Amino acid sequence: VWQLLAQIELSENRVMLLGKQKKGENTSGDSKVTVYQCMAASVFPQLHSQNAVAMGDRVKRKYEYLTKKYKVHAQRLQTTGEGVQSDVNGNISDNEFFECYVPADGPNMTTTPRAQCIWDEIVQQFQFFPVLH
Repeated sequence: VWQLLAQIELSENRVMLLGKQKKGENTSGDSKVTVYQCMAASVFPQLHSQNAVAMGDRVKRKYEYLTKKYKVHAQRLQTTGEGVQSDVNGNISDNEFFECYVPADGPNMTTTPRAQCIWDEIVQQFQFFPVLH
């Protein structure tokens, strides 16, 4: 799984699977099927040489499983507080906010203790979460 995650993080694969991070980034022009098969060739070279299509499908299913599980866990960090909040003076604001926001690099000094606790629980249950985040 770690080798697969390393392949997903490669810029040429990331752009195809997750989309562009920057506006000027170009995709390779390959289909996702081709990208899955290339990743399979890197992770499972001997099995890939026997059946490239089957190994590409296997990588695709594993990738989809990991992203689905990530989204379930990430939902815990994405829930908003109480919806409408009041400021320090008691004035009600109609702005919703994320009480448990964790930056893409993971928890840092601005992360609330509650968010850190949730993060730690998630990582304990799903060790691949920080890489996928």
